[in-house]
Amino acid sequence: MADAALVLQWDRVVPGREQQALSLFGQALEYYGTLQSDGAIESYEPILLDPNGRDLNGIILIRGTADQLDALRRQERFIDITMRATHQCQNFGVINAHIEGQLQARMAKWAQIISQ
Repeated sequence: MADAALVLQWDRVVPGREQQALSLFGQALEYYGTLQSDGAIESYEPILLDPNGRDLNGIILIRGTADQLDALRRQERFIDITMRATHQCQNFGVINAHIEGQLQARMAKWAQIISQ
């Protein structure tokens, strides 16, 4: 069961790189679909945001165990996709996220810290 996640986030596409970015988005979703089918991740969910005046226009949430996601971050194809996304999208980033059991453990730790 997934207890960890990666959040891939981006702002706008760099002007002049729109076609490259659209192609990369399709390639990335195909790759994540393959990873899910192979059991290398639990799931993924692309999310596009409406214009909001912020520097966040979309995310892809990838769920898995911490071990699965650690291994994913070392895969050459993942590295290639994230490096190309950094080149094609403004403010692209990959962020570790805590869900399910990890979320509960983090909140328990936070409760312990603030009670001191």
